Formats: sequence, structure tokens, C-alpha cells
Amino acid sequence: MLKKTTKHTLGRRSAALLLALSLITASLAGCNSGKKAAEVQERFDAFTNEVFVSDITENILNLHWTLAFPENYGIEDYEISFGSFSKEYEEESYRELRDMLKELKEFDYDLLTEEQKLIYDIMLTYGEDNLKTEKFRLYYDYLSPTNGVQSYLPTLLAEYKFYKKQDVADYLDTLRLFPDYFKDLMAFEQEQADNGFFMPDFEADKVIDQCQQFMEDPENHYLIDSFQLRLEETDFLTEEEKERYRAENADLVQNTLIPAYGYLVEELAKLKGSAKNDAGLCYFEDGREFYELLVRDSTGSDKSVQEFEDLILEKLQSDMETIWGLSLADEDFDLMMECPVELDDPYAVLNQLKEGIAEDFPASGELPFKVNYVPASMEEYMNPAYYILPPVDYLENNAIYINNKHSSDDIEQFVTLAHEGFPGHLYQTTYFYGKEPSPIRKLFGFSGYSEGWGTYAEIYAYRLAGLDDKLLKLNELNKTYTLALYCLTDIGINYRGWNLKDTTEFLGVDEETCQEIYEMMVEEPALYLAYYGGYLEFTELREKAEETLGEKFNLKEFHTFLLDVGPAQFEIIEDRMEDWMEEQ
Repeated sequence: MLKKTTKHTLGRRSAALLLALSLITASLAGCNSGKKAAEVQERFDAFTNEVFVSDITENILNLHWTLAFPENYGIEDYEISFGSFSKEYEEESYRELRDMLKELKEFDYDLLTEEQKLIYDIMLTYGEDNLKTEKFRLYYDYLSPTNGVQSYLPTLLAEYKFYKKQDVADYLDTLRLFPDYFKDLMAFEQEQADNGFFMPDFEADKVIDQCQQFMEDPENHYLIDSFQLRLEETDFLTEEEKERYRAENADLVQNTLIPAYGYLVEELAKLKGSAKNDAGLCYFEDGREFYELLVRDSTGSDKSVQEFEDLILEKLQSDMETIWGLSLADEDFDLMMECPVELDDPYAVLNQLKEGIAEDFPASGELPFKVNYVPASMEEYMNPAYYILPPVDYLENNAIYINNKHSSDDIEQFVTLAHEGFPGHLYQTTYFYGKEPSPIRKLFGFSGYSEGWGTYAEIYAYRLAGLDDKLLKLNELNKTYTLALYCLTDIGINYRGWNLKDTTEFLGVDEETCQEIYEMMVEEPALYLAYYGGYLEFTELREKAEETLGEKFNLKEFHTFLLDVGPAQFEIIEDRMEDWMEEQ
């Protein structure tokens, strides 16, 4: 018995010892595994930060508008440059993109944190999408009336904030870039003309007119006035320094910047008549393929053009049936544009919107914002309103611009402020940045996410205006119906090959309006798909969440999920939503 007991005891001790050894081994393995994961995660952060710094220092405006204090990110030495439109510069960019993707794929995905996996997925998808555009260098239009460099650069200059003395010096050096930058740009335009890709004359005329308006009244130019106002806001310059900078800026605006715009006018005029195609993209060789890539980039969706066309047409027909089912009277159409909210003070409207969204959207920080107005010389071709993103490290710099030429005193002005402010771009951006995401998230712009959310914000905002149920529904349907028409026209012109007659027959509007819409779709292909395609993606996500969760669905929690994920491709957002729904 003793022997047996001893043997039994020894046996138990041996089992305990083996168990202990296995636990120690597992612990050591876990420790090693954890150590390996930590090392991989640390390397991944270093890698993404390196990509971030490398990218934003390529262009001085990207740097300044991304970081107010680049020195806090180890960026002490940088070049004052806008980059280049040259073939060599483009080829180098694609080489760097391939190198980045190669290095990215070397990371062990399973060892990354959930946030890092999200960044990985975004970077990989974004990079592989961009590689597909390599052969389409000459297809891009950098001088379009609405989104061309000649259009948005003056706004960025007017809002260029001075956080420290070096910023003033950088700004003045930036003005000095324009003559060579525009020469580089016109060399690209000449290359486009030589290969049959130059813009139609109707577009060139608009760009020329826009540049000429910018050049008017150089003695009282708004970039002189805005510079002086920004100097007065500083507390790190002496009066002597301010006076010297004022004189230097005025000289650069009048004798460097404005002549550079004059050069654009002269050179564009020389190229008029060289366009080989004044219709949609599909008339270029491989133009349909390029349009497909534009739609992917514009929407952030993996839906094909055909799938979008089918979806939008179905929604259009559904909206029309609903409109007819509302039993509308003539007076309803007269009343639908009236706004019960007083619109004279945009600050009051934005604050009212901010209070109104509290029930269905998560709280964001109390951040200041400014409302500015588009300079008169730029009103003709600028959007009715727009929001300028703040630096990731200085969220206090929030500005919404209103274009008086296109503003109104009706319900559309109310929802436009919602689109740009609350719960639109300003709210969406400051909420996400306030969560302090990895800096690299700033690099990836997703128009479908941002503009789709802006459209979603507009349609939500109708209910905050105090409209009765019928007028509320009529306004919502009018918005989606109009956007659907624009998107189908865009696809028709750029993908199906519609001419002006086809467009007129589809829209059923007067000839002058049709000509205006036709030209806009040629000049800005896939533009409206960002707004409506992105909106449809958000509504599909919401419908899926409502159907899956049933009574557990909570609108505020759904909005919180979307805002927490932040800008990304929609298939990546949907993938994360599956996990989110399981947690509910």
C-alpha cells in the first residue's frame, strides 16, 4: 500500500510538475508571443509615421494644413514646394507607392492591434486602388472650374494661419513658388494638348474668366487684406516686423502671384481649340475604365458603375412614386422652400443645429469655429459653401465659407449649413480628430465618406427646421431625387456616351439649363457620385444594422460607430460593422 501510495503520490507529483512545466512553457511562449506582438506593433507605428511625414513634407500646403506645429512630429527641415506635374515626378511617386505597399505587406497582420489592422486595411486598399491609375496620368484635369488648383489655392492662401514666425516666412516663400509652379502646370497642359487630352473650349473659357476675376483690383486684393488681418492676430511679431511683412506680401501678390495668373490666362488661350473631345470620358481610349476608377475614388465604394446606375435608378423611381403618393397640392410646392428658421445669423443657425443633433449623435468637444465669406472675385465658380479642415494638432482652426452669390434665404441654406457644420463636415471632422487617431489617417481622403456624410447630414437636418411632416418628406425626396438625376446624367455622359440631345431628353429641362449641366458633368466627372453614392452607402449600412439588430438598434450608437471608425472605404466600414453588431 505504501509503495502503491508512494507511487501514486509520485505520480501525482509528476503530473503536477508536468502541468507546472507546461504552464511555465505556455507562459514563456505567451510572453515571447506578446513581446513579438509588441515589437511588431511598435514597428508598424514607426512605419506609418514615416509614411505620414514623408507624404506631408512633399507639399508645403499639405504640411501646413495638416500640422500647425510640425516640430512636435520631428519635422524641422522641409522644402518649400508644391511638387510637380512632370512625368518623372509621377513615376517616382508610383515607385514610392510600390515600395510602401511591399513594406506594408511584410507586417504580420495577426499581431497588429485592431486599430492598426484598420489602418493596414485602409492603406493596402488605398494603395492598390491608386496603382490602377498609373497609366491615366494625362486624363486628370487639374484646372477644372470648381476643383482646379487655380480655384482652391487662393482659398488656402487666404486661410493660411500664422501660429509662429516661421509660418509667415513660409507663406511668403509659398507665394514665390507660383510662377514656376504654373509653368510646370502649363507644360503638363501642353502635353495633354499634344496627346488629345486638353480641356474643351467651354471649360477653358471658364478657367480663364476665373483667373481674370482673381487678377482684378490688385491694389485692394483680398490676399493683401486677409494677410494684414492675420498679422494683427499674432502676438509674436513686433510692429516693425509686421510692417515689413505687409509690404513684402503686397509686393508678392501684385508682382508675382497676379502675373502668374496672367500667365495662365495667356497660355490657356493659346491652347484653346486643341481639344479632341468635348464630350464624356468614354470617348477617350480606355475612358470608361478611367471613369470606373474615378467612381471608385469618388465614392469609396466597391460597387461597379452598373451597380450604382441600377441602384440610383431604382431609388429615383421609388422617390417619384412616393412623391405622387403624398397627395400634394400646388401650395405644398410653394411652401416647401420656406424656412421657419431665421437665417440672418449663420452662427445662430449652426449653434441651433449643434443643439438639435444631441439626441441622435454623440457629443463632440466645444471647439470654436468661424464663418467667412468667399471673396467676390471668386464667387462665380466656387461652391455655395465649404468647410476647411483644421490641422490635426490644432482643432481650434475651423472655418466655414459661405458664397453669397449662391446663398439663399430658404430651407436649402439651412441644410447647407448642416452639411458644412452640424452634423456635417465640421462636426464629423472634429469628433474624429478629437479621438486622436494615428496621424496617417489624415492622409487618406475619402470623398464618399465625407460628402456622403454631408448629404446624410443635410437630409437629417430637414427635421430640425420645424417643417410639418408632408413638407419634411417632400424636401427629403426633392433632395435625393435631384441628386439621383445628376448622378444618372453623369454616368450617362461619361460612361454611356450621351450627347447633349440625349441629356436634354433625359432631363426634360430647357436648353440653357441642360447645356450648363452637360458642361458641368464633362468638367467634373463623378463629382456628384461622391455626395449621393456615399449617402446611399450610409443608408444601406443603416438599413442593414436596423434589420439585423431589430429592437436593439439605437441610432445614436450607430452614428457613434460610424464616426469612431472614421473615413475609410465602405467595404472596410461594413466589415467592422459586422463585429459591432455582434457586440450589441
